[in-house]
Amino acid sequence: MKIAMVTEYAYPLPGGVSEHVHFLSRELVRMGHEVTVISGRLHRQTGDHDRRLATKSGYRIVRVGHSLPFYINGSIARLTLGPRVRVRLKHALRGMDVIHAQGLASPSLPIMALSGEAPVITGTFHTYFTPGKHLLFRLCYHWVGRGLNRLHRRIAVSSACIEALDPIFPGNWDIIPNGIDCELFRPLGPDERRPEGPPRILFVGRFDPRNALDVLLDAAALLRDRGHDFVIDVVGDGPTRSVYERQARRLDLWDRITWHGLVIDGRDRLYREATVFACPCTLASFGVVLLEAMASGTPIVACDNIGFRQVIRDSAPGRFVPPRDATALAEGIEELLADPARRADWAVRGREAAVTRYSWASVARQVEGLYREVLHSNGLSGGGI
Repeated sequence: MKIAMVTEYAYPLPGGVSEHVHFLSRELVRMGHEVTVISGRLHRQTGDHDRRLATKSGYRIVRVGHSLPFYINGSIARLTLGPRVRVRLKHALRGMDVIHAQGLASPSLPIMALSGEAPVITGTFHTYFTPGKHLLFRLCYHWVGRGLNRLHRRIAVSSACIEALDPIFPGNWDIIPNGIDCELFRPLGPDERRPEGPPRILFVGRFDPRNALDVLLDAAALLRDRGHDFVIDVVGDGPTRSVYERQARRLDLWDRITWHGLVIDGRDRLYREATVFACPCTLASFGVVLLEAMASGTPIVACDNIGFRQVIRDSAPGRFVPPRDATALAEGIEELLADPARRADWAVRGREAAVTRYSWASVARQVEGLYREVLHSNGLSGGGI
């Protein structure tokens, strides 16, 4: 099948949707499909990156319009604008068997894609917000709702997404979770060791308010004052970077922190070398970064939110702390630093949960199966498309 994956979030942008689009597209290519990722052009040059990624992953990348950031729902979102966005998008969608829009709860590029023609039109929702309290989604209802009527199937990555969106966009939903590349994200091998030196605390996320890097920095200052030796690896970037850098200097933490920026290649190594993964994010629909840590055998201390509870449940281990509580976050990290046996146990159990429930091969098979169900219901086999 020829599949168009349309999104506002594609590499090199960081975040859970970018991860989802990349790994799902790569896995569908491995299964024999032809995938084109359609997204906006960033302010910086992405051409060289796109060529390298296309060669490495096997999927094609098409940029239409200009992707611009704006603030919403405690995060930095994206919107693709330009005088010929619709024309370029229509051209890119021509001849596709599947249009798969990723991230549909705002009037943006994925919604525009739903006006295209294809035997299969589906969409994945990644958004969570407090049900009934987000005015913007209600204001966008008529624009977004008309597009959603063209979907053959609606996919949500978790029941949390459905809880938030169904009151505004009621209908039938399929739940297909995010996945994780369990070959890339893996524990340390038998011949590998963590770098010499103090324990390593890892943070991964966009620099925006809901990811709460400021809370981790405050917690780190408390740990230092209690006599703990550690270093922090910070993976991410964003418009508030200077704010966090000033905070790190003010708290006298600068020499303990390595600012890695937007690491895509090599991020897996940082996970498996980490002693603890700290994730103080206050709002999430799922928790891809938690899967990355679990698959890497890295124990987790995370903010207690509805999305993260979709991942850390049943046999999947982790330590929850209240939102924006630096003292509780410091105590959670401290408990794991002081208990090597618990860290070892959580490493094994987390890895097992990631492999069993969330491998991308399994997730991609579910998505492909949904495509074929739509084709079958429309009287098409899908085999010769």
